[in-house]
Amino acid sequence: MPSTVVTRRGDASWPAEEWIDGVRVLRVPPPGPSRSGKYRMLPGALWALLRRAEPFDVLVVRGTRVLGLPGLVAGRLAGKAVILQPEVNGEMSGEVYWWGTPLDRPLARSTLGAAVAVRNRLLADADAFVAMSRRIEDELLEAGLARERILRIPHGVDTDRFRPATHGEATRLRAALGLPAQGTILTYTGRLLRGKGLESALEAFAVLARTRPRLHLLLVGSGAGQSLSVEEDLRRRVAEGGLAQRVTFAGRVENVDELLRASDVFVFPSLFEALGLSLLEAAASGLPAVGARTGGIVDVIEDGVSGFLFRPGDVADLTAGLGALVDDGELRERLGRAARRIALARFEERGSVDRYRTLLLEVTAAPRGRWPARAPRGGGAPPRSPASPA
Repeated sequence: MPSTVVTRRGDASWPAEEWIDGVRVLRVPPPGPSRSGKYRMLPGALWALLRRAEPFDVLVVRGTRVLGLPGLVAGRLAGKAVILQPEVNGEMSGEVYWWGTPLDRPLARSTLGAAVAVRNRLLADADAFVAMSRRIEDELLEAGLARERILRIPHGVDTDRFRPATHGEATRLRAALGLPAQGTILTYTGRLLRGKGLESALEAFAVLARTRPRLHLLLVGSGAGQSLSVEEDLRRRVAEGGLAQRVTFAGRVENVDELLRASDVFVFPSLFEALGLSLLEAAASGLPAVGARTGGIVDVIEDGVSGFLFRPGDVADLTAGLGALVDDGELRERLGRAARRIALARFEERGSVDRYRTLLLEVTAAPRGRWPARAPRGGGAPPRSPASPA
């Protein structure tokens, strides 16, 4: 089914329109790093949707905190079905608006909470809601949305590309990638941003590194061009701590799968996380993980079975979990095998795609506001083109 993605043109060098793997991508201003970018992109996004109302049948709005209500209104004005998908936990409860800001005070929370409750009643008009995690599903239910219109579809991961290393492969990859041949490699993949808990990860690594001379930290990703970047701060801390030879900043790369197969333990210390595709990729690669007990991370890591959960921001708790895996190779192997089984059973990409395809077909076939239909599931003609502003 042909699809169009409407998103922000974050970098002025990116084309305003292009085709990527058969998907039409429309990018609207403004460019550059900006926390207000999603607000400022609204006029361009709405115009892009309304001026091409005829070619698509269903509008998928990913992210409800800014785009949800305008997207729903635009979809209704165009006479289209609308599916809403929160992109982080806290969107429906309102926590995302005050978490980590000066607004995290009783009066501000109460005022914002009342406004969010009104907005949620308006959002209830959407045809369907997709939750990527149990926490987001709970928030949708707590917001008073009809259970039958909520479908939990987690991110999917390519379990063929992201797989455990074969015998001897990790050693070969380390040599090719310039990583230490010996010792244990702790790895994080994702953006280097505030709220990802990377300061805690670095602090925990520094503690462990004092007594483990062959321990190495690999940070894959970048914060460059992001308003919440902590990359420069992390680099400064590494230099000041005398850890420059023990920490690798890989930057943005295309071969994340190879870097994971060269690793031993995955660390995912986010303070506020919806699910985390990086964590799914690590699990599929057979890596045991230590992650914060928050959001959708608990959907992926089974504490003591495929990794360890720790209290968000608790460096001592994080250090203990990492230390247990660093010091016990048999434990790493056992938990890594369990992580792979979880990825295959719950987060395989083909399964997620099939569930989303079925939802699109059913929502498009049903009269507006009447999904799930009484007709057999999956019936009806396929939609011409789902459009998704991101």
